[in-house]
Amino acid sequence: MTGPTVRTSPARACTRAAAVVLLLASPGCDRASPTAPGPPRVPIEGTWLGTITDRTAGTAQLSMTVSGIESLGLGTFTLTFPDASANARGILHGRTQNAPTIDLTLFVEAAGRDCPGTPGVSYFARLALSDNRMTGTYTPAVGCPLLAGGSMELTRR
Repeated sequence: MTGPTVRTSPARACTRAAAVVLLLASPGCDRASPTAPGPPRVPIEGTWLGTITDRTAGTAQLSMTVSGIESLGLGTFTLTFPDASANARGILHGRTQNAPTIDLTLFVEAAGRDCPGTPGVSYFARLALSDNRMTGTYTPAVGCPLLAGGSMELTRR
């Protein structure tokens, strides 16, 4: 047996349907809509200052600015020797997928009087990252005669 049939007027049914649609379509007033987090920043992002000690040219100041996402860092660098003999500036590419081991490639765009061949000169560095410090070595990929390779030490500012 079934219960009595309840009749609803067409106007009342339409009003109920409109109310349901409005409730479903309206966003919650007290909650922010969810947002997906962006990709993580590259672990070497920031400004780095330090030194290189080259086997041939001696010690120079090195500054780098790096930004990026996930495991790819891009930036610029400046290398300053006391006598300006092998000063250089250019762009860098950093890979961090094997962190704490960091691989940097420095592409020289302009260099001092004793470092011919720019642009086109590049160096490869393998560094160990520990908090705000990176240390390691660099070697010429396509180097100028003056910069033969050596050690590198940087601190994030």
